[in-house]
Amino acid sequence: MKLLVRAVLPVAAGALLLAGCTDTRNGTPSPVGSATSEPSTGESSSANPGGADTTSLEPCTLLIAADVTAYGTFKEPEDKKLGGARVCSYQKQRTDASEEGAIIGVAIRDNAPLDSVVDTGGGIKDLDVNGRKAKQASSQSPLGCTVALGVGDKARVDVNVTAVDTVEKACQMANEVATKAVEPRLPKA
Repeated sequence: MKLLVRAVLPVAAGALLLAGCTDTRNGTPSPVGSATSEPSTGESSSANPGGADTTSLEPCTLLIAADVTAYGTFKEPEDKKLGGARVCSYQKQRTDASEEGAIIGVAIRDNAPLDSVVDTGGGIKDLDVNGRKAKQASSQSPLGCTVALGVGDKARVDVNVTAVDTVEKACQMANEVATKAVEPRLPKA
């Protein structure tokens, strides 16, 4: 029974974190602190993608199995719709209950601009990911981190990491996946 609870809890926590990022209220969030990630040396996207849109994107083409292998062995991706977003997520296969878990996912939000990112408890930080405007939101409960990448004026793509041991690790992983894998696949202006 304990093993079942440990297997189901990270999935439920991930769903709650994703659902917490679907608020589309107007307004500007007040950042708790400001941080910028180091831009990669790879090709840079436009900082203002203007009219770019996400409607033709498929989530499991933005995040593929090869993108998550550095973090362990993962189950086949789950491709679904959750809270108005199109989601692709990978859950880490654990060999025993004491091993750290991880759920890494991407959520395409066609009608949620970057300014609609919700503070899930750990504040919102402005980021620059390969020259693209982004925001980071973290949470202690459920434990996880989201890096939201702006696409055009009306959409964003969120990289979510949940079910790891610390918020710091979740944010590190979300930033790495966003920078190395997801952002380079997004439409450029």
